[in-house]
Order: sequence, then C-alpha cells, then structure tokens
Amino acid sequence: MTTAPSEALTLYGTEQEAPEARAITAGALTATLEAGKLRWIRYGGVEALRGLAFVVRGGGWETYAPQIANLEIEEEGGGFRVGYDGRIESGDGVLTYRAEIVAENERSLVFTVEFTPETEFRTSRTGFVVLHPVEGVAGETCTITHSDGAVEETAFPGLISPFQPFYDIAAMRHRVSPGVWLTCRFEGADPWETEDQRNWTDASYKTYYRPLALPFPYPLAAGERLRQVATLSIEGGSAAVAAGPGGDGAVEIALGGATGTQMPEIGLGVANLERDHLDHGLDLIKALGPGHIVCECDPRDPHAADALAAGRGLAEALDAEVVLEITVPCERPVADELAQAAEIAGRAGLKPDAIVPEQARLLKFTLEKIAALGIPDFDEVYGAARAAFPGVRLGGGVFTNFTELNRNCATPDLFDFLTHATSAVVHEPDDLSVIETLQTLPDIVASAKALAGGKPYRIAPSAIGMRFNPYGPDVHQNGDNGRYSFNRQDPRHRALLGAAFTLGYAARVAPLGLEALAVGQPSGALGMVYRRTEHPQPWFDDLDGPAVMPLYHIVAALAAAKGAAVRAVTSGDPTQVLGLAYENGGGTLLWLANLTPAPRTVTVSGLSGGTATIGRLDSSNFVDAVTDPAGFAASLGQPGDPGRVELAPFAVSRIQIGA
Repeated sequence: MTTAPSEALTLYGTEQEAPEARAITAGALTATLEAGKLRWIRYGGVEALRGLAFVVRGGGWETYAPQIANLEIEEEGGGFRVGYDGRIESGDGVLTYRAEIVAENERSLVFTVEFTPETEFRTSRTGFVVLHPVEGVAGETCTITHSDGAVEETAFPGLISPFQPFYDIAAMRHRVSPGVWLTCRFEGADPWETEDQRNWTDASYKTYYRPLALPFPYPLAAGERLRQVATLSIEGGSAAVAAGPGGDGAVEIALGGATGTQMPEIGLGVANLERDHLDHGLDLIKALGPGHIVCECDPRDPHAADALAAGRGLAEALDAEVVLEITVPCERPVADELAQAAEIAGRAGLKPDAIVPEQARLLKFTLEKIAALGIPDFDEVYGAARAAFPGVRLGGGVFTNFTELNRNCATPDLFDFLTHATSAVVHEPDDLSVIETLQTLPDIVASAKALAGGKPYRIAPSAIGMRFNPYGPDVHQNGDNGRYSFNRQDPRHRALLGAAFTLGYAARVAPLGLEALAVGQPSGALGMVYRRTEHPQPWFDDLDGPAVMPLYHIVAALAAAKGAAVRAVTSGDPTQVLGLAYENGGGTLLWLANLTPAPRTVTVSGLSGGTATIGRLDSSNFVDAVTDPAGFAASLGQPGDPGRVELAPFAVSRIQIGA
C-alpha cells in the first residue's frame, strides 16, 4: 500500500515553508507583512496597492529572497512601525540593508531603506517596487509628477501596453475608491517608471526603480551607502472600513447561458531535451488524448533531427497534429536557414500541420522594436517559411510570454493564427502570486486578439513553470524543490495547487474563444505523467509503479471536451473559486476550482434541475488519482446536491448535471 504524502506535499509539492505573513493595521489602513514586503495595502477595506517592496534582482533578473533578522513590529496609537535588517548573499555579491516602515496614522506610510553592498553587487534592479492593482484601476486616470516638477494627467492602459506607459516618475496619484485618492512619492538617485506587468501575467501595474533605459546589469560599489524612500499619502473619504461579505461566507457561482464559444483543442509541448523519453507512459498519454503536440526545431542543434523523429513517433501514436516551432538564427540568409529546417524535418519523416517561425533574437528580452534590432523583419522570415513549408499553416507570434509578442508582432495579413505562451513564475513565486496570475488572462486574451486582427488564436505550451527564459541565460535549476522565479520544474505542478491552477486557467480563457490551448509536456519537468528526473520530486520518487500528476485528470477532461459549447459561469469571488461549464451528452458539466489553501463552500444558481453526479479531486483521494489514474477517471462521483458544494483546500469538483 502506498504511503500517503504529507499535507504540504499534497497541496504544494514541497515541504519548504512559505514565508510567514502578518496583518498590520493603522486604523482604516491595513496591510500584510511578508518577507519584509507589504502586500495588499487597503484603505477602508478597498485595495489601494497590491504591494510595496524593496526588491533586489540579480544580473540575470533573478529575484533574491532576503534573510530577515532583528524584526520589530509595534502597533499602537492608531499606527504601526516595522523595522528589520535584510541580507542578500548570492553569486552577484553580498548586500545588507536596514528597513523602516512607519504609519503614524491611517493616511500616511513611509518605507525607508538604507543599503550597503559588502562586496561589489551586480544587479539588474535594486530598489523600491510598487504594484498597483488592475481591477478598478485599468483605464482610470492618474496624475504623474516628473522629476523636474512637471505634472502630467494621464491614465492606466486598458489593453496591455507593450512598453512603459509612464516614465520619469517622482510621484503618482490615482483613485482608490469614490472620493479616496492615493499618492505615492519616491526618493532615490534616479527616477521611477511604470510597466504593465500584465504582459507577464502578473495582476498589476508596476512602478519600479530604476529606468530600463539605463544600463543593466549594473554594479553597486562595495561600501557605498545608498538610501531610498517611498511615501504613501491618502486623502479624501472616511475612515469607515468596508463591510465584509455577508451571509455564511459561501462563494456564489452563477451558471449562465451559452457564450457562443467552444472548448479549445488541448495540446502538449515536446521539448528537444525530452527526445529520449517520449515513449514514457505512452498508454497514459494516449488516454489523455491531446489533439496536437508542439515540437521544437533549431537548425543549429545537432540533435534536431533525432528530436523531430521522436516527436513524429509520438504524434503518430497519439493520432495528433504537429505544430513545429522553428528558431530562425538569422546568422545567414533566412531562406537558407528555413530550408535547412525543412530538410531536418524531412529527414525525420515529419510533415508538420503548422509552423511558427521566430527570429532567435526575439527569444530574448528586448525593449526595441524589430526595426532597431538589425535582424530580418517578419515579411522576410514568414515569406521564407512559407516557401520552405508550402501549404502549411503559419503561426505568427512567439514561443515565450505575451510580453515578447506584444513588443514585436507581425501584421495579421502575414500569418494564419497567432500564438504565445505564459508562465506563472516570472516575478513573484509565492503561492498566492502564482494564483493571482489567473486574473490577468482575460486581459491577455483581449490584447492578443486585438493583435490577431480576427485570425485564430492559440496558446502555446503554458504552465506554472517556465518553458523558456527570455530574461536570463536559462531557467532556474530547482535542486531543492523550492518556490523560485524562473523555475521550470516547479513543485506545485505535481500538487493539488497545480490541478486547481490548470482548471482555473481553462476557466479564464475557454469562454473567450480560442482555437487551442497547450498545457505542459508528456513527462518531465512540465509533465502530465511522472518520470524520475535529475531534480527531486518528493514522494513521487518513492513510488514503485506508474503515476500521473493530479492535473493529468483535468487535462484529460479538457481534451475530451474539444468543440463542446461553453456556458457562462460567474463567480462571486473569482480570487477564491472559479468555474467552467460546457455542454456534454445532453447535459452540462460544471467544474469548480478552489484557488485557496482553506476549505470553501460554494452555492450554485442557474441550475435547470435534474440529477447531478459530483466527483472531487482533493487530499482525500490524491493517492488514488496519482497511482491509479484509470480507476480514478472511471469513478465519476456520487449523487449529490449541486446547489451547495464543499471544496477542500485547492480542490477541484466535477459536477455532471442532467444526462
């Protein structure tokens, strides 16, 4: 009998402890202190800022977690004071700092940091970062005070801005709620600027130090004493705290009518590094039923033909189509490079159903438009691709995040469909930040569709973990099974959080109309099926027989639903529970995902009566779901009341309504 994993492994895939969070209060001003940063700063119960933190990022944009010492917290007289010492020890150097956070009353907060590198410290960003929420802020007006004192009236972007919407910031003022305004003021050697973090799926706009027009990475000299200050001021409104949710605290889910969209085709990514493992768990992958696989081809890779031959074999075994992502080095005539890619595919016996060519330079972070990069433009590259692969659908877009697509995208007349991927660990890797990335997906879909100009839209292989790293030399090598930015093998992928995240992802994008959605890979770091790897996978590594990740069952159900009519689902609190519904077999299949680490009660309205069968995926049947996937899939649940459902932490519920 298989020993059950610990609760931490079941929920998160790791026993690494998350940072302790503590609520602090100054009258109507509240915040959460976590790992030295302030999160969810609210006034009168309304979110004013998503975060305020002193952030240290390495030369490759790694976000370093400080060692916190001498933490002091005082709450009295309607205010609070926090003080602590921070220390960063890394391959980029050693840096220490002293932080003071003072709220003398509910309308003022001052965050001061004095920092000194003990050695020369190589950084791409060291300074304050302010996160502005998106909901209630997108499209709203704000006032920018520039470093020379000039004042500019402007607005937060609606569609996602590819470049910084605001530059040269000394202060920023925007509305929090009717009659309540927040002003953020900054002191430092250089001005601040703002980027639209929705590009990376973060649910925020970010005002940060220092301007990206300045060189990065840059050195901080050993022994140099530096100081930065961020001041928050609130004006207007009253100190009355908004009332919390009424009733019994249940989250209301309303099932609506047809959206006019259909469930997308589900696909899997096939990394070249996985070429020797594509037959692993093949029967389980067949049962999963992906409609397409996404293969990679870089003409410079000496193993490219072998990898494509393995991909062809997998596609044939799955009866799946192949989308071929082609890296175009742009080191010689692109017509020759794409002809070489076609020759490699031919040598592998692979006839792709679609191709996505991308210039190699665009796989890496840039603030430049393609014309300034000195590389062949889209007309030349896409024209050469069509010549090398005649009659094959051509996808425009990128293999990486929406960011790179948003900054450099071809005109719709050049491609047949548009595509990009996402990752949930580009910036903050904590559990709640990962879940919060789901909030931004509708904005990404809307912005991508605006770029697509009516052409079909597909999401390339996406997961919590990062498939490619455009911002540094490689993804993070997660040797200790932790929560880190840039992780490819993220522990939550193997846990209930990963299953809830995957369903939440589909719930966010499926009603918006997309042709295809690819999620993860067959096995390995982003896998559906467990396989031993060089990275630790606690509990899984001790299993004797075949095993799948919990999200396997979500992906299999989504794949089986291709083409089904999607119904509208509205959540009373989409930060806690999301729902997805579609027609099947004359009835409706409703899925619910608890996005929190606490139990949640859900009430469902809009039901048409009839019988309901309710199944679940939670900690009570985690072991069966992982070790007996066929048996678990065959057990559809028990008769129950679909109007009121209890969800365990990070649980998923499957509710079949009618027949």
